Amino acid sequence: MTEALAAAARNYWVDRNTRDYDALQRRAVGARNLASVIDATADALVERGIDRSWVRVGPAAHLPSSFGLGKTRWDIVVAKDEIPLGAIDFTPLPRISASKNLANRIHELASRAFFARSSHDHGGLPPQLGLFIMLEQGESTYVQPRLEEALNQFRGDELYDEIAYTCYADGAVREPNAEMTVRRFIDRFSRRLLARAVGPLEEVPPILGRYREVIEAARGVKKDYALERIPKKGGQAEVFRGVHKASGMEVAFKRRISPGKKAAARMGREIEISRMLHEHPHVMPVLDFDAAHQWFVMPLAEATAEEQALQLEDPKQLTGMIKAVASVLAEAHRHGWRHRDLKPSNILLLHGRWTLADWGTVRRARGRTTFIGRTGAYIGTLGFAPPELSVKPHDAVPA
Repeated sequence: MTEALAAAARNYWVDRNTRDYDALQRRAVGARNLASVIDATADALVERGIDRSWVRVGPAAHLPSSFGLGKTRWDIVVAKDEIPLGAIDFTPLPRISASKNLANRIHELASRAFFARSSHDHGGLPPQLGLFIMLEQGESTYVQPRLEEALNQFRGDELYDEIAYTCYADGAVREPNAEMTVRRFIDRFSRRLLARAVGPLEEVPPILGRYREVIEAARGVKKDYALERIPKKGGQAEVFRGVHKASGMEVAFKRRISPGKKAAARMGREIEISRMLHEHPHVMPVLDFDAAHQWFVMPLAEATAEEQALQLEDPKQLTGMIKAVASVLAEAHRHGWRHRDLKPSNILLLHGRWTLADWGTVRRARGRTTFIGRTGAYIGTLGFAPPELSVKPHDAVPA
């Protein structure tokens, strides 16, 4: 698990067992200690691309519920535009409490997830649910096997989408189940949230009508596409000519080359901006994508501006291309986004109209970037990038 989160999980039990509480204040102190675990988890999600402004803790952390309950409290809720994307419950199980009340706690956790999933007041798909279990190992021999059986059943019944399971014993925090490690939990849960944040297109705009079958069948499964063996390689990704098997529609399948988090974040931003502006006629749309941001599918373009250099010597055609690109940039700037990698190979001709693609180095709106220094000291392409991108790319302005 990450260092800060590991330290917070261990310190929770150390503080709980070494401090001399007043019995009436025990619960309050425990909640205060758990706050450091919650904060460390929120930081880890933000590190993996979750926007800080989406994360809610404390009184604001609640989900709509069902059966007349109104709302249920969660320790972390992630919501975008007031629509809940997911929530996490942190459940510490002290050794004495676990021996006496394990059945009740399991029942409570199952009910909480069921009520949240049964609600129809969540703005679309049910939110992703995460469970973070912190067991303090005791002398009882039945607690751990019974708890692990319940957690496996939670996953099998899809009550919780991801589970983190830690056990504190002999001064150390251990992770008994390789399928429920904290790192795996953070990585997979953040990916689920990002995929839910972008989400499928709720409506297919007329301009994408010919791709309706691809969009409506989209489920983020690679085997839905037949790909050519030899891709066209770029700096950060490779693009295959492909066919959507169900519809027979030709598409372009873009797969990132680097397995790193930075590359995944870039592809995630590329998907997000394309989805945000999908109704604009001069944005290259995303038709389908992998939740882990390893690949996405877009229409197969006819050519790039680089390949159409001779045709663009005609002032009329050149003016049309410039106006098309300027219009989509203006719309992106209106939302506070900057492309930062304009060049002929990123301007694609699609069914007779120019579209702007490759938003991998896009700069998000202020307040939505995760790390100011993530893009490094220089971005862009030599010969096309403006001078300011070699100084402070994070501060690039629309001009």
